[in-house]
Amino acid sequence: MHYAVVDIGSPKQGSLGWWITGPFIEDGGTGPEDLIVGLTEAIFAGPVVLGFEAPMYVPTKRDIVATLQQRPGEAGRPWSAGAGASVTAMALALVPAILDRVAANVPSLKAWQDWTRIPVEPGHILVFEAFVTTGVSDGHAEDARLAAYAARELLGGGDVTSALGQESCMSMLGAALLHAGLSDDLEELRRQCLVVKLSKTRPQTAI
Repeated sequence: MHYAVVDIGSPKQGSLGWWITGPFIEDGGTGPEDLIVGLTEAIFAGPVVLGFEAPMYVPTKRDIVATLQQRPGEAGRPWSAGAGASVTAMALALVPAILDRVAANVPSLKAWQDWTRIPVEPGHILVFEAFVTTGVSDGHAEDARLAAYAARELLGGGDVTSALGQESCMSMLGAALLHAGLSDDLEELRRQCLVVKLSKTRPQTAI
């Protein structure tokens, strides 16, 4: 199993960071083409757990006034304001683009958000949202590395729960899966993804 995280940011400005960790690949950087090559190799080698550091779903509340408020567990860093809003906008373009490129490289690639289904075969991907708080590290690739380690620790430790709880949502990650042809399940649009939260108090050593 390989674990990969993409820290969403501007590829032109070098702020799109990525890391892949697993039995055959331990590498990262800020180059988008290197990311695509690394992900393709990891997917051919075996199952992959792939996270994106950006809000991957937005709440859909019946209370319209509350719709733009922070998601449970965001702790003062709402998805709809400041840096959250900026990276959400970038993710709307970058996540489908990344998945489209990988899907073009790997025939019959399949992906889903249901974290009770751990992938076990090459060409199968579990996708999630990485939530990395400000000040964890001094680099985008390093943030991605720490988030990838956190996902490996969480998913290998038994009971798995999402760091942001559960709520009705519209999944941008689910839409990206459908757009790339990695799923034909329309329920992905309503399905909340796993959120792996990494705080600045978390140990920064490899596991």
